[in-house]
Amino acid sequence: MKNLLIYTGPAKTFSPEDTQLAKVQIDNSLDLGWRREDLLLATDFPWEYNGVRSRVVPDGLYYDFDKNANKAAVLVYLINQEVIQPNELYWCHDFDAYELNRITEAELGLNEYDMGLVHYFYKPEWCFSNFFFKREAKDILELLDATIRQRPWKSRNNEKTVTWLIKHHKIDQKRYKKLNVTYNIAKRSLSTVYNEAEKPLKVLHFRPSDPKDDRMTDTALNMFMYGKNSLAIPLMNERLIKIFKYHRIR
Repeated sequence: MKNLLIYTGPAKTFSPEDTQLAKVQIDNSLDLGWRREDLLLATDFPWEYNGVRSRVVPDGLYYDFDKNANKAAVLVYLINQEVIQPNELYWCHDFDAYELNRITEAELGLNEYDMGLVHYFYKPEWCFSNFFFKREAKDILELLDATIRQRPWKSRNNEKTVTWLIKHHKIDQKRYKKLNVTYNIAKRSLSTVYNEAEKPLKVLHFRPSDPKDDRMTDTALNMFMYGKNSLAIPLMNERLIKIFKYHRIR
């Protein structure tokens, strides 16, 4: 399995927070036993950290109407360039989706599927910020890319579009597997999601800078690192907390 991160946009550089998170991702993956050659970082600018160098993709692989919804466009490009190889599983995820405990290919059970998707569970949408796929999903990704361009939303375009495609049976349900919410533990409805999640938790999904709002018990970092949540327990383990603190996220 390969671990894939994507970052493109008009700025041609990481934001300050995403610079930190990119380093967290690489250090966390290496700490969990990933090989450097299995860590793929696609950016539209040169960047390197801890022995991992980004693969620079052409300018313009993002959507002007939603610059955060860039995955489908970049993935189609990577497949066409044969960077994405046949008979290989890829985990594609945002920089703020952190592997808490090692994910194995065997546990996912995706041998008979082209994609593994997580449903948010607490709301009627599918997650596209954190998913698994194979090269054989090329036509699905092309459909997603084309539909995003035809039906532009102002935000969260990837997820709204993949949800629309699934709801309207545009993607054969035999080609994707619904994965347990343990692969996407987010800050909303935490008690409900936690109870549904298989243990140990596999992926925590939050931006450290996210402030408290009326659907959160505290700031995102306080909820996940310090246990200031409805469960009254830290969701990060000491291993991941150590990496965060090394990068001055505390």
